[in-house]
Amino acid sequence: MMKPSFDEVYELYYDDVWRFHLHAAANVNSALELTSQTFYRACHAWPRFRPDAPVKAWLFQIAVNEWRRELRRRKLTRMIPLSDYFGSGGKDIALDQAEIRSVSDEIERNESYLMLHRALMRLPHKYVTPIMLRFFEHMSISEVAAILGRPVGTVKSLIHRGLAKLQEDQGLREACGESIIEVSQLTVGS
Repeated sequence: MMKPSFDEVYELYYDDVWRFHLHAAANVNSALELTSQTFYRACHAWPRFRPDAPVKAWLFQIAVNEWRRELRRRKLTRMIPLSDYFGSGGKDIALDQAEIRSVSDEIERNESYLMLHRALMRLPHKYVTPIMLRFFEHMSISEVAAILGRPVGTVKSLIHRGLAKLQEDQGLREACGESIIEVSQLTVGS
């Protein structure tokens, strides 16, 4: 099997990685930074990529690891507010306004998205990533298993338990007056 060029991988999967990070962070600037970091790390690791491995799974492993790094960083900044030490001298990145608008529209279409995102972030992390990959990125159970490096049965169990915990989320129910997600409507199977 011939190894594609990194430019081809970037063009083919940029939107998928961007969307994953946008759903994970629920913030355009964070999603851009995480996507940039994902492709930066992927570019440096590209010479070691085995052509017989699935490119998308490999790339999403890097994206998931970047999201985990971000979560650890956020925990640290809650304990030690870095803005107190470094100020806010950062400049905004010039962005394609049409791209930002389309992504913002996707989030704003449904106000319950942000409530759902907050409920997801209250779940233990082991449930969040499989749920996001399965339902936000529309990946099959086997793709999620490959990305997470876990057996298919374990991934199904994590998704099922995570969805059950979402159903139990009292804050989510109180905010909506009812449950946002009906577990019976979401299928865990591949």
